[in-house]
Amino acid sequence: MADETEGQFELFSDGPTTTYAQVAENFEPARLTQARILRELTKQELAEAVGVSSAAIGQFEAGAVSPRAEHFPKFTRELGVPAEFFATGRPLGRLDAADAHFRHLRSTRSKDRAKAAAHAEQLWELTYALEKRVAFPDVSLPDVEEGTPPKEAARWLRETWQIARGPLPHLVATMEARGIVVCLISLTNDAVTRVDAYSTNALGRPLVVMTPERAKTVYRYRFSCAHELGHLLLHSSAAPGDRQQEREADAFAAELLTPQIEIEPLLPRGVRLAELEKLSREWGVSVESLIRRMGELQLVSEAAIRRAYQRVRGAANLRRAEPLATYPGEVPTLLRDALELASKHGFTRADLAKELSWTDRAISEVLGDQDARPRLSVVR
Repeated sequence: MADETEGQFELFSDGPTTTYAQVAENFEPARLTQARILRELTKQELAEAVGVSSAAIGQFEAGAVSPRAEHFPKFTRELGVPAEFFATGRPLGRLDAADAHFRHLRSTRSKDRAKAAAHAEQLWELTYALEKRVAFPDVSLPDVEEGTPPKEAARWLRETWQIARGPLPHLVATMEARGIVVCLISLTNDAVTRVDAYSTNALGRPLVVMTPERAKTVYRYRFSCAHELGHLLLHSSAAPGDRQQEREADAFAAELLTPQIEIEPLLPRGVRLAELEKLSREWGVSVESLIRRMGELQLVSEAAIRRAYQRVRGAANLRRAEPLATYPGEVPTLLRDALELASKHGFTRADLAKELSWTDRAISEVLGDQDARPRLSVVR
């Protein structure tokens, strides 16, 4: 039997074969870092799994030393990527977590921030590959002078994008139509994350990534999308965790989704939850957001606001969680639509996986594919 470290592996049945030695010769250090972070492994954990020292992993990732051919079957097994993933020759988006806007940065673990940046890099790579075959919508974000009040920026955006008066029913579809790539992707393997959403404009095309684990209601999800849109418009230089930037993005989102001139006459002059629930469904924002709006507009006292929040929190368990998929125009479709169009012109999903050196599962995760298989429940 031939030594697997010297033999050939075949990534795709109809593609060329490549040896591990060739991958070692054309090793891209950043790919090892990216794959390790996406797998949520420390250097020490990866080192123990492949039988080297953590210092060796550090040297590999720094580009000081290249792994030997014998290491790549182990990397492939532990990191869940094809061996060709580690080779040079493909566009590589590099993003520092400091160049992305994060909601609730102070409670976000550093490993989650690093993984978020790696996801954004891969999202850019997939977008770049599809854009070579399909013309995406041009990016249409109006220039806003530094220091522009958030409410003014939100009004200017509604005017520029020609958004009709009243509720904004299809926020994500509206963003995608203006060239902003939106992605729903799980951020962590342990199902615990404090990242609601993050965005960046540092890779050329604006990207917004939402985490389904935190999108517990469509209202929270829509507000987070509007919040990230505010960052992209208002803050050319990211300052992750900056409270002023976060407050400005919140103010932008509130004005975009519920313009003061339109919502103020509709808000009750007392905290009447039944009326607020009705407005919540009509405008696609949470009751809590409307209560906050009432406080901003000084329609009720601070004491009444506090009591209202307590009542809403007390009734939260009684509300039915509505699946995001039931809201057309809020689930991202731009990337999937682009791949479908490219497939009609001869560039298939398998071609995309081959070009990116990704697994089909990785593509499904970034595209947000739903698993249509029935789910087995085991009763013990």
